[in-house]
Amino acid sequence: MSVEPSSPRSESARPRGLRGLLRGFITGIAGLAYGFIIWTAVFYAIRLSTGGMSGYGWLILLLPAAVAVVVFAIVLALTRRRSIGAFVLTLLTGLGLSAVFLLDTFGYVIRNLDALTGS
Repeated sequence: MSVEPSSPRSESARPRGLRGLLRGFITGIAGLAYGFIIWTAVFYAIRLSTGGMSGYGWLILLLPAAVAVVVFAIVLALTRRRSIGAFVLTLLTGLGLSAVFLLDTFGYVIRNLDALTGS
């Protein structure tokens, strides 16, 4: 009966644990950035609704928040087993897409504010 040393097993588990901690830290920081996009979209929706808002206006103003949540979930699902570099690049790409969508939506709202408020 041969006894295998436990040191190779613990050495192989150590990098996975460190990689998991790094992935969790990066996910947390990216989650804060995506959360900022969600917070901004909800803030402006509430701020602009003080004068009255139609249902279409609420949909347009809250759509960037929903898109940011969906993009973050898709990025996490797609990069679950990828390297840290691919994970970070995909998170940054999704963050950029969410931010551009938010700014495009705000531009649309500024140009069409009368139609969104029902005035």
